[in-house]
Amino acid sequence: MFRPPCRAMSLPGSVPEAGTTRPALVEAGSILAIDAAGHACSVALWRKGGIAAEERRAMSHGQAAELLPMVERVMQAAGLDLRQVAQVAVSVGPGGFTGLRIGLATARGLALAIGCPVTGISSFQATAAAILAAEVPQGDILVALDSRRAEPYLARLGPDLAFRQLPKLLDAAEIATACRMPGLALCCGDGLDALAGALPVEISRRAGASDAVAIARLAADPAGRFNLAADPHYLRPPDISQPKERPAPPSRPA
Repeated sequence: MFRPPCRAMSLPGSVPEAGTTRPALVEAGSILAIDAAGHACSVALWRKGGIAAEERRAMSHGQAAELLPMVERVMQAAGLDLRQVAQVAVSVGPGGFTGLRIGLATARGLALAIGCPVTGISSFQATAAAILAAEVPQGDILVALDSRRAEPYLARLGPDLAFRQLPKLLDAAEIATACRMPGLALCCGDGLDALAGALPVEISRRAGASDAVAIARLAADPAGRFNLAADPHYLRPPDISQPKERPAPPSRPA
């Protein structure tokens, strides 16, 4: 099991030990958001109705060493003690297996130490929210996420980012069908290249990916419409090679 690295964080005050009483200084509505499921690692702090500080670094490896220092810098930039955070939010995928697990383990560990709840946010909805921050499509959205294979992860969302269909990993024929379903207005994500020959020319395209800013905005929804359990959403098994069986040693003559 992956365990996030332990290191002291030079923040104002200190994180209370798990199980102890939190000081009476929690800032209502504050959210620490983490995203490490894709090709970048990002942290953002939501407070007083907006993003107070954020940091993003492109990377597909090394998230375990970078996340906590990024959290420290974001908290310092925002001028907030980590103990004041009311909620931690984290992307739950789908995405890269290692980064996804590191982000979830870090978010859970921080929430446990702070003594606050941790919320999961779908990478599909966060991707659409990040790309459509200043745009509302006149129809449904097809989100394509890089699966590290030929076929991307796909999910169809409404203009309100509600799922129209459950996300899945499709084959080439199913992708062609999904791209031509009526009512589709926009396709977005970091897996667009895999759809180049399947999308009708009239469908708008927006390249991009999920980030902690979008995670924070969705987690701040007053109705909690996007809140999920902080558990990984895998749409395919990990690429793990099973060890080959060793041949039995030759028997010794009696």
